Order: sequence, then structure tokens, then C-alpha cells
Amino acid sequence: MRSKTLIRALLALPAAHLPRPGRESARAGFVAGLYLAGTLALWLPVAAAAWYLERRLGTGELVTGYALLVFTFVLAAFNLRKRLPALPLGSARAWKRAHLAIGAIATALYVQHAGSPYPMGRYEQLLALVFCAVVVSGLLGDFLQRLLPRRLTDVGGEVIFERIPAEIATLREQAEALVLASVREAGSGALSQYYVESLDWYFRRPRFLLSHLTGGNRGGRWIRDQISALRRYLDEREGRALDQIEALALRKNQLDAHYVLQGALKLWLFVHVPAGMLLVALACWHLLVLHIYAL
Repeated sequence: MRSKTLIRALLALPAAHLPRPGRESARAGFVAGLYLAGTLALWLPVAAAAWYLERRLGTGELVTGYALLVFTFVLAAFNLRKRLPALPLGSARAWKRAHLAIGAIATALYVQHAGSPYPMGRYEQLLALVFCAVVVSGLLGDFLQRLLPRRLTDVGGEVIFERIPAEIATLREQAEALVLASVREAGSGALSQYYVESLDWYFRRPRFLLSHLTGGNRGGRWIRDQISALRRYLDEREGRALDQIEALALRKNQLDAHYVLQGALKLWLFVHVPAGMLLVALACWHLLVLHIYAL
């Protein structure tokens, strides 16, 4: 009776409540199209005006320069938006999309403004280098933000990045306590000797970082190889201690993956944000110097 009632209730639901295949992807495509249209609508008038003035008056650089300065300030505002999440200024996802769109416009305008990938003056070369650092770090950060959160989901567990070193130290203390207890109970030094020669290295700090970053499982294979190689030399009591140490090692392997993946998601910002702030300062000084010499 309960199953029949449940089926009738489900059939009575309005069609709008039922999931529609492809609805989310269609909406995402529509939103992406809107951002693309907005990007072109912002870039084309500025690029066309600069091209026209360059052909007529030779002052097209002023248009692209001022536009670049405005877009640079707008891009810098994204960092302020992240620091004020409580204000009703739109979702962070919308700001991120706008940030990417305006960044693409700024890159195209910079190419048009500079006219050459190798500026002549030292100051212009520094400005170009900082601009490239902002663009490259931004593209890298967008790639990492699309890829690494899925990797973290596959790893499993929720870990606060700042607490990972302390948790690894706790795991190392627990492993050492198990080894000492095993020596006292079994009266054999096989487990302690192997721990000192191999496992102690592993528990000291995060290991196999490159493998975790690229989605490999070298750490897990290393643990299985080490444990299986040692198990044949241990008796039953030492084997039980080894099982617990293996569980600790696998937990540390999970923490190592969180350490490198979360660290990568944070590290690119330490390049992108300071480089962006430096770019704003250099652009303002560049504009000030041009106006001083124009007087």
C-alpha cells in the first residue's frame, strides 16, 4: 500500500518539478553566449575607435590606453568583491565570468595598444612583463579552478588546509606509538627497524606531491608495496600493529593529496593578485608620466 501511495504521489507531481535532461547544459550555453556577446560589444567599439583615430589623427593609443586603465580597475574590483561577500553585488560565479570576459578584452586591447610584443623602453618592458604575468597566472588559475575541485572530490574527505601539517604530525606520533607498543609486546625489532628505514621518511612531511597534482596514485602504490614487503616477516601481533600503521599511512596519503591540491588553488593567487596590484600602479604611473611630458 505504501509503495502504491508513493507512486501515485510521484505521478501527481507537476511536470515542472521533474528534471529535464539537457536543461542545465542549455542554460549554461545561453549564459556563455551572453557573456561572449557582451565581450564583443565592449571590445569592438573601443578597437574600432582606436583604429579610426590612429588612421586619421595618429592618436589611437590614447583610446586603447584609457580603456585599458579603466578595465584594469574593473578587474581589480573582483578582488574587492571577494573580500565583501555579504554585500548584494551579484554572485561570485557571475563576477568570475565577467572577470574572464573583461580580461580577454584587456588582453586584446593591450596587443593593439603596444603594437609590438617587444617594447623599446625599459619601463614599457617592465609593464609588458607584469601584464604577461597577470594574464598567464589568471589563465593558469582558471584552469586549476576547473580541474582541481573535481580531484578533491575524488580524494574524499574535508580538510582545512592550515590544519594539515598538524594532522600529519599527529599521524606520525600515532604510528611511532604503535611501533613502540609492538616492540614491547612482541619483543621483536623487525617492525621498528623497517619503520625507521622506510616509513619514518614517509610520515615526516607530505610526499608524492607531483603524483597527487597530476591525478596519480603513486603514494597509494608505495604504501601497499611497503606493507606487503614487511608483512611476511612479522608475527600475528606485529601484523595487527602493521594494519593500524597502514590505515594511518593511507590517511596521510589522503592528507598529502589535499595539501598539494588545495595549495595549488591558493598558490596561483599569490602571483596573480600582487602582479595585478603592481600592474595598476605601473599603469597609473605610465599615464602620469605621459601627461607630464605632454605639457
